[in-house]
Amino acid sequence: MRTATHRLALAAFLAAPACGETGGPATATPRIDFVDGAVAPVLVRGQVLIVEGFGFGDLPGTVLFPAGGAAETPGLIDSTAWHDLSVRAIVPDGAVSGTLAVVTTTGRRLTATVHVLPLVAFDPASLSWSARSDFPRSPVGVALAVAEFPGPGGSLDATVYAAGGAEPIGGDSVMAPDSAMHVARAAPGGILGSWQRQPDGSALPVRRAFAAAAVATPHNSPSGGAVLYVIGGVDAAGRAQTGVLGATVTGDAVVGPFVALEPLPEPVAGASAVIKRGRIYLVGGTDSVGRPLTRVLVARVRADGRLDGWYAQPPLPLPRAYGGAVVLDEHAAAFGGVADSVPPGGGLDAAPPRLVTGDTAAVSLLSGFFAGGWGAGPPSLPDGRSQFATLDLGNVVLAVGGMYGGAATNSAETIAAVVTGDALGAFAGPVGLNTIAALGGGTLVVPAGARWRDADGSRHGVIVGGMDLITRQRRAGSWGF
Repeated sequence: MRTATHRLALAAFLAAPACGETGGPATATPRIDFVDGAVAPVLVRGQVLIVEGFGFGDLPGTVLFPAGGAAETPGLIDSTAWHDLSVRAIVPDGAVSGTLAVVTTTGRRLTATVHVLPLVAFDPASLSWSARSDFPRSPVGVALAVAEFPGPGGSLDATVYAAGGAEPIGGDSVMAPDSAMHVARAAPGGILGSWQRQPDGSALPVRRAFAAAAVATPHNSPSGGAVLYVIGGVDAAGRAQTGVLGATVTGDAVVGPFVALEPLPEPVAGASAVIKRGRIYLVGGTDSVGRPLTRVLVARVRADGRLDGWYAQPPLPLPRAYGGAVVLDEHAAAFGGVADSVPPGGGLDAAPPRLVTGDTAAVSLLSGFFAGGWGAGPPSLPDGRSQFATLDLGNVVLAVGGMYGGAATNSAETIAAVVTGDALGAFAGPVGLNTIAALGGGTLVVPAGARWRDADGSRHGVIVGGMDLITRQRRAGSWGF
């Protein structure tokens, strides 16, 4: 389904530049519109991608990637998926950043700019946590998102944005939400700079906690500028909201102000949000009174940074809130969480059963919509688990912290699932050389997490705040690798 029309235009957002035909104006046809759903995408060697546009012809041509200097290297194309409006290919091992070209059988050459990273596998056994800059305030239920910004000479910068959050009052069932915005710049090697509180004019116009967040940029979407979205979350009364807020951001700041965008069809808090190929996926969450939902929604990012509406996808087989979700190439997976009613943040009560199962569904690489219903899978977690941070590191997905059977002793603070092809395996662990708890970070429940990449393809992540299960106090630390 699609909800009501947009309430406010985002005049401050940039119009997306079009990819043009070599030697011709940007509006000429044939043309390349998007590569992997983006204007100027960040790609990884070995990944599958879709080139969208017009005039590619119905007979397979070639896709050439920059290989350094004036050299080019062909990508492996799927001849059965070569159509006049789209082409499917694989980024070759020798590709580098530069100009990608689609060459049709008629000899027409269409080009687009791409940023290519090496394929670097993450080894969960080598995971080593280190302290990062303390988060200034309200670290429980922060909505965390990260944006990557390619720069000159093959550089890749990353910025982490933190929206809202809450301070527990008199326990873990009552929360006082905040409206503050904070920004931290990442340096190579996973180092995170200090958190910079943004001016009041760039703060959220309302108080929110346990919202979802995502950042669209020209490098992961059709948006011509960088846009931070804060989706749903609970208000000062602890009730989930339908509101979706958006603001222009740079690598240094939230430019603001936030404006209201296409609202959700129903109130949602504690949902999982993923941005992939220009689409924002929202999975599960709770309603306004804390009941978990089966709803799955998809919104497409427009060139002006707005969203074209929230489209209902096949529902989950059972309700899930405060769990995890990832979107791979042609499959989505949801795992863990709770199915019973819970207070904002899920609470610290051991009584509600945590889900051990995982669900999967097929996703269209071209449209971004689901290609079929969800299938309930076998147990994907070693123990029922909820309120953890999910870090998608490409070949591995981490679940960090949360409520589970051994949480009080940190028996499995971080667990990992291997991605094989387009399938997410079962989580196992513990993994890593140390733990956040052993470094003084506490036994974290409802931490926020975000991940990014360096120019050399290495993966990094950060965990922010959360409630300490043992002390029942919020933690202001942040921890990364």
